[in-house]
Amino acid sequence: MSLPEPIAQGDLLRTPFAHVLLYIRSHALTGSLVVWNPEVPDGQPQQDRIRFEEGKPTSAVLLERASKLDRGLLPLFPRRNGPYAFYVDVDLVGDAPNARSGKVDVLPLIAASLRGSARDDVVQHVVGGFGDDPLRISSGVNLDDFGLLPKERGCLDLLRAEPVSLGKLCELSQLESRKVARLIYLLAIARSVEVWDGLMTKSVHSAPRPKRRSKSTASEESSAPKKKSKSILPGSPDPTPSMPSGLSAEHRQRWKEIEERAKSIESENYFEMLGVARDASAASVQKAYFTLVKQWHPDRVPKELADLRSVVERIFGYLTRAQELLSDDEQRGSYLSNVQAGGGTPEADRELALIVQAAMEFRKVEVMLRRGEWDDALEVLDEILSYNDEEPDYHATRAWVLFRKTGGDAAMRPMAIASLERALELSPDHDKAHYYMGVVLKRMNKHAKALEHFKASAAANPKNIEAVREVRIAQMRKSEAPAPKESGKTEKRTLIDKFFGGKKKK
Repeated sequence: MSLPEPIAQGDLLRTPFAHVLLYIRSHALTGSLVVWNPEVPDGQPQQDRIRFEEGKPTSAVLLERASKLDRGLLPLFPRRNGPYAFYVDVDLVGDAPNARSGKVDVLPLIAASLRGSARDDVVQHVVGGFGDDPLRISSGVNLDDFGLLPKERGCLDLLRAEPVSLGKLCELSQLESRKVARLIYLLAIARSVEVWDGLMTKSVHSAPRPKRRSKSTASEESSAPKKKSKSILPGSPDPTPSMPSGLSAEHRQRWKEIEERAKSIESENYFEMLGVARDASAASVQKAYFTLVKQWHPDRVPKELADLRSVVERIFGYLTRAQELLSDDEQRGSYLSNVQAGGGTPEADRELALIVQAAMEFRKVEVMLRRGEWDDALEVLDEILSYNDEEPDYHATRAWVLFRKTGGDAAMRPMAIASLERALELSPDHDKAHYYMGVVLKRMNKHAKALEHFKASAAANPKNIEAVREVRIAQMRKSEAPAPKESGKTEKRTLIDKFFGGKKKK
């Protein structure tokens, strides 16, 4: 069977399964989601195939058999790596004998997944963005949609009664803190919780906005998003200070040792930090830790190296966290899965945090677009793209903002087209990118090229009403076009005959 290009694809390491489901749900997509499991040996089935109708799973052929569809989907939530792809209007399940059927609501399914093994690294990255700010349930949210258990509902009813911080909610609730954090994560990714400042709401990771720039300056500065080096990701440690002069040979040697360790530890997982095997016992972990304490405790930094004390504190903090986590069987199992998927290092954790943060920030952009706040939306988009350049939605939306903020001004069109070309490079069947490209080209009077993109958009997503309308209008104009005139020679003779009163030859 020849498959079309997927309209969405990625890897579970960057986009957890719960987030993929919410994307499909929010766009009410119909088609098939394929998730590969790279840990399955060659020669055995490696795909979970799930059929969706208008955003809801309806059937699936799964690697792990289950009596019901919803139960069969649960093992996909904690999976930490593996490519996925969504094919619109394609049924890859069909009448397979081992298929499981039954329409499943996504929100209760995600809630159920969070009661078992979950990606707590992602949970912490999302809820950590709220800090100590008071939270509240967003207006219009119906908690009945989440299929909560009585104690879970009771916890969120506390939040509905009065805005409180996550820490305070943990104190008030009968649930353990980890379960409360998972509930807030569920609401956050479902866009159902917000920070409350007593007057107005703000989303996670919000910050004071800089002063508005003039349109000309903003246009020049925003011609292309500025890509930040991954070596200076937000949250990265400050660089090690330069070595002062006058140190003894012993202190110079120790300075270099600290400097090199500070650099290497950022790309190490906790096992590597402590120098223990992945199956090391808790006793071995403790022994390795206490050996390292003698070398890396901040109190052992000589006064001559006082400028490096904060660097040593950071190294010691990593070692302490490694010892705490690897000594806890439950946390260790979850962390080991993260390491096996290529994560678990400070650098990888920061990158994951940025991906999640970018997704959360993009929700603010969607609100800004509805309000027509083009300059603010462009600022946020450029910031998002400086951290995550691989999401076609971000590039396509940036192009639309550039086009709309100036009413399609000719100076902005090349910038918008460049962003759209990048979106289509990442996802050739991205319906919004094709539609926006059609709009820009139509404004440039390149109607034939514009129609090609409108058709591609409508084919990728038949529910894109604007694209379908553009195609229909173009077809109507073509059918209503007048018949071609006779050749110039015949027309000329006819006009002469008419002028002199002659009769047209039959």
